[in-house]
This record gives sequence, structure tokens and C-alpha cells, in this order.
Amino acid sequence: MALTTKGLKLLDLPGDLILSCLEFGDEKMAVACTQTGTFMRKLISTKEGNLLWEALISRRWAGYAMLPRHLRPKCFRDEFFSRVSSPRVGDCVEVLWQGKFYSHTLGEHGTMGFEGKAWWQASVVAREPESGENGEQSENQFYYRAHFPGWESKWDEWITRGQIRWPKPMDYQADLEIDVGDHVEVLLESTRVPSVWMEGDVKKVTIDIDGVELFLVGGMKRPRHIWVRRDAIRLLYKRSSQHKECVPCFPLLFPGTCSNSSHANIDQDAPAASRCSLM
Repeated sequence: MALTTKGLKLLDLPGDLILSCLEFGDEKMAVACTQTGTFMRKLISTKEGNLLWEALISRRWAGYAMLPRHLRPKCFRDEFFSRVSSPRVGDCVEVLWQGKFYSHTLGEHGTMGFEGKAWWQASVVAREPESGENGEQSENQFYYRAHFPGWESKWDEWITRGQIRWPKPMDYQADLEIDVGDHVEVLLESTRVPSVWMEGDVKKVTIDIDGVELFLVGGMKRPRHIWVRRDAIRLLYKRSSQHKECVPCFPLLFPGTCSNSSHANIDQDAPAASRCSLM
């Protein structure tokens, strides 16, 4: 399976497998995947294809199966792209936070202060259309009000789509090997609020006397590095030794996983964040 870049082509795969790959996908990648193979181009325009999209969207979001027939979407493919590209009120998402915070528990480390790029669990409680150049409201672009579980409503924030990603499964990329230089995210567990995923780079890999694989992750502002086990680390990008750059692991399903791309979507004039309440 390969990316559709640098001359590589995605092979024609069974429709259900493609749709499974797209379950947590963003619109651009979904379009790229479905338009690559001849089989998929035919599939998405047929009745069978619509049934596959219906099964996918019903598995991803509850409620569609209970809708009366006259209220159900005519094209589940378009409905899926709409839902993925623009979360709706009630959706559970992860929100990018770049600032200071504390983790109340992190294994044997106890309470620690952190500063860096982290993804927090949140739910969308409201959304408002963005205003265009002429002051007209956009039909596709929204501001989202995010509420963070375990936090008072005073911490709710209005954010843009570029600060949101869909949650990954806990075992995402669990079967892939992690090497020095790979871009990863570390699970920071908490006793007070849902856990947080913090991004960093693998500096060293070792095995302790009990045969447990340990990873030294750095690249954060605070602390400079931290040792974690394999079950508390998740691969985001592989480091290419030939090109000396991060290359995404296929499939690239989540918007904002690359530090550069996510950071570019944030308002550069926004004040520096500091979330110092205990998790």
C-alpha cells in the first residue's frame, strides 16, 4: 500500500477495505484515495458504493440507521465528506493546544509540568459560520466552541478547523516499528481529566533488564525529554534516512498530524497559551 505521491500509486483495493482506511480520514485524502483506482471511481458512483458509504458513516456516527427514509442522505459519500471536514455539535474531537500544563500522574514520574504541542480530548458544543471577505457567512467554514471534559465551562474555547483532528484508536500504528528520529506522540495519563497526547521525536531506543522496550522522547519545550514504554507511545511520522525528512505513514488519516501543517493553521497573532491547572 503506498501514497499517491512521487510516482507511487495506490492499488485498486476492495471497497470495504478502502472505506475502512478512510474511516478516520480527512476529505482531501479520501478524495485522493477514491480517485486513484478505476475500480473505486466506479464503485463510489453506483448503488453498491452508496451502501458501503452508508455502512461506514453508520459505524462512525450513531443515529443514521434510525432516521426515517425521507430524512436519510441521498448520497452517503457526500455526507461522509461533509461530516469529516466539518465536525458538528456533539462530536468528540481532539484539540491542539500549545502551551503549559501539568500531568497529575505519569507512571513513576508523578506530577510533572509540560510545555509543547499536545492534543486534548474535547466535544463540540457550538459552531458558527466564518465570515467571508464581503462579510457574508461561509457555508463550509466554521468556528467551533470546544468543551474539555473534566474542565469547567469557563475553559471552553472558540477554535478553527485547523486546530481540530478526529481521535485515533488507542492502538493506532501499534504494529509498526518505531526508530530513532521518528515523530511520535506520548500518552500523558491523568487522574482528573482525560489523557493528553503530546508530540515529540524519538531520541533513543533501548531495552531494560526485564526486556521492556523503552523510548527516549524529546523535542518538547518542557521537559526536554522523557522515557516511556511502547504502550504509551504512538507513531505519527517515520523519519526517512535518505531524504532526511519526516514522511507520513500510510494512510495519512488525520488532519494536523504533522507539526508544521498544524502550526500553520493556527492564528499567528494569538497570545501564548498557558494552561497550568492540574490535569
